[in-house]
Formats: sequence, structure tokens, C-alpha cells
Amino acid sequence: MGNAKNNLALFLGWRIWKMRNKLLFQNKREHITHVISASIMDKNLWDEAHQFNELPQLLPPSACPTSIVDIIGEETMLYCIADASWKSTIVLSGIGWFLYSREGTLLIQGSSAITPTDSALQAEAMAIVLAVQQLHALSYKNIMFLGDCAQLFKSLDIPSQRGNKRFIFNEASMMIPRCPYFSLD
Repeated sequence: MGNAKNNLALFLGWRIWKMRNKLLFQNKREHITHVISASIMDKNLWDEAHQFNELPQLLPPSACPTSIVDIIGEETMLYCIADASWKSTIVLSGIGWFLYSREGTLLIQGSSAITPTDSALQAEAMAIVLAVQQLHALSYKNIMFLGDCAQLFKSLDIPSQRGNKRFIFNEASMMIPRCPYFSLD
């Protein structure tokens, strides 16, 4: 991530992604000046929040990942990044996923509009579930799934004191049992 003061490109990319989703799923266009000013506002809010919430550095800079291979590990050959765009309980959500080889080559992708969900967490769960279902139907196996919803991923993989996995119940809990390809064992 680098220096928190130099992350405008991250916010600009995020706003361009949202602009794309709005065009794709709602057939609404945003002017680029709005996207740029919203990106600057997001960056300023982020910087302001970090001034008040200085987090201790958990890892030395030398231990921070420098490539996707540092995150996925040596044994992972395929990884899928899934995400959702959620606005409200009455608006369609947009979801998308991208399957990459370990070298970073895009192999296949998918996107869709889904019925409104009760929360952003539920939309993120649906994005993962639908990606798993579609990749399973295409006979892809041994895929590492990545996303930006830490709460969802933590609820899928939390070891209990007995060494077994336990499930954390939240508003996304009803989404996961619908997908027979998830293994919580």
C-alpha cells in the first residue's frame, strides 16, 4: 500500500469501478469530474480518519507483501477476486469476479446484477457464492478466493478451541448454506 498520503490512485480506481458498475447495472453515467472530486474527498476522509486513529504498525515494511504470490502462497495456482457493489436494501447490487492464474493472467470473469440484499455483507457473500458456483460449473478446482470483506472471510474460517472450524452467524449466514461447494470442515 505504501505511504497513506500517496493513495489517491487507489481511491480513483475505486471510484472508476463504481462508475463502471453504475453504468453496467443501472444504465446511469457519471461525469469524470464527479468521479475525480469524489476520489479526492474519499482520500481526504481516509487521511483524516487515520490522523485520529493512528494504528500501530503490525509488520515491518520488509514483511509487507510485494506481489500477489506473497499473499496466495506458492501452492496456489488459481485465485479469484470477487466483489459486490451495494447501495441500499431496495436497489439492485452489482457483483463481479475475476479468475487469475498465479502469474496474474486473467482467465475468465463474470458480473451480474442481483436482487437487493439487506446489507453490503450479504451482497459480498452472494458475490462469493455465485463465483464459486460458476467456477464449479466450469470445472475449475483448487481456487483461492480473495475479497475486500474481512468480516465475511473471517466468518467462513475461524478455528475453535477444539481445532474444528466454527461458523460465525451474521446477516450473510443465510447465503452460504445455499452454496453446496463451500466446505466449512
